[in-house]
Amino acid sequence: MKGYDNWNHRPYYPADQLSGSVNPYICRLAPGKDHCEIEWLGDGESFQLQYSERGKNSWNAIAVEGHEYLLEGLEENTEYELLLTDSNHRNSNIRLLRTGSKVGIIVNYLHPEDKQYGFSGQYLCSPSLLLLPDGTLLASMDVFASNAPQNLTLLFRSDDDGLHWHYVTDIFPCFWGKMFWHQNKLFMLGVSREYGDLLIGCSSDYGISWSAPAVILRGSSFSQENGNHRAPTVILKSHGRLWTGTEYGSWSKKTFAASLLSIDEQADPMVSSNWTLTDFVKPCQDWPDSEAEVSGGIEGNAVELPDGTVVDILRYSDNKALILKAEPNSPEEAMSFNKIIHFPVGHTKFEIVRHCSGVYYALGNPSPGRNILALYSSDDCITWTKVKQLINHSECSIKEAGFQYPVFCFRKNEILLLSRTAWNHAHNFHDSNFITFHKTDITQ
Repeated sequence: MKGYDNWNHRPYYPADQLSGSVNPYICRLAPGKDHCEIEWLGDGESFQLQYSERGKNSWNAIAVEGHEYLLEGLEENTEYELLLTDSNHRNSNIRLLRTGSKVGIIVNYLHPEDKQYGFSGQYLCSPSLLLLPDGTLLASMDVFASNAPQNLTLLFRSDDDGLHWHYVTDIFPCFWGKMFWHQNKLFMLGVSREYGDLLIGCSSDYGISWSAPAVILRGSSFSQENGNHRAPTVILKSHGRLWTGTEYGSWSKKTFAASLLSIDEQADPMVSSNWTLTDFVKPCQDWPDSEAEVSGGIEGNAVELPDGTVVDILRYSDNKALILKAEPNSPEEAMSFNKIIHFPVGHTKFEIVRHCSGVYYALGNPSPGRNILALYSSDDCITWTKVKQLINHSECSIKEAGFQYPVFCFRKNEILLLSRTAWNHAHNFHDSNFITFHKTDITQ
């Protein structure tokens, strides 16, 4: 086995699982009411698909050609296991799925007991969406579980406006990754794992291959110690720089300090020293309207206000968001407290993007649960008005369903978005089994 200098793998295998032969590898599942879309990697064009209702050990076999297949005629609300065999009698991992109703268009699905990505986790998280200049859509997500390594990102693309999705590659190690287009290249900003090193890599071929990542800031890489924390939040262009929110802390230590990461627009993002972080701001109980039990703001959105001020708007608590003010001419200077505002989606991760009309739009979950995803608008980022509910499954328990961690972009007056979706027997509302794609517009 030779060493490698890329960030991408197609697919990624832990080193002790590599061998001289390449087995078929199921890289995408998308189950529906009575069917499942299946995509795989493998040598040759002829394969045998085997499937059985889970636990019955009564296998059906179908000869399939190519690397995609729509398996139809399945029973609704039923669990299945399946695998692929190639002409050399090599088998894929056994994959699991459950049929049933779906919400939106499925980018990818992972059954909560499927162990294919056990080296990273077993639930899908942290969606990132990018509309490329040629109209291609890219969607990334990572694979997580509590106290697991959490270090794998999966990348998919759509060439037909989100109607169909196809696997591109794995990126390892990468967690909480955010894609953005800059200097005619695709970039991914993330961390090596939960609280790990802050990394950036780039691709010159629309995500097929990736450079080795550059390390911007070292982290602890340990769930019980403070380290780099972030989410796939907005990359803002303002005052000749790119800006994005990041934090340093951990849930175990119950504290997070906030920062804005930035770089001159003309500088090379792959040179670590070109990046600048504001000094980290720790939570302060003396802030007006602060809450003693809150450990600080997280998952901050870099936003330019109407007067040109750059701020970080952070998830803070139920119906509240924390606003910290940056000094664009002093990008290393610590942000200052601005205010804590009433914000209808402040209890979970939200995203704020400014439309070309000048209006700000926010997507998030109204308290108390995550089973409603709603759109809000504002002229000043202080006072917010609900535009509409995009997804409402309030008939479902807030412990079982979630449409959360939204990311979105505009195409004129249309909104394209991804949701981290827990649906149809997810492990729980938080531990999602789907990443789903949706469209709406900015009107009521």
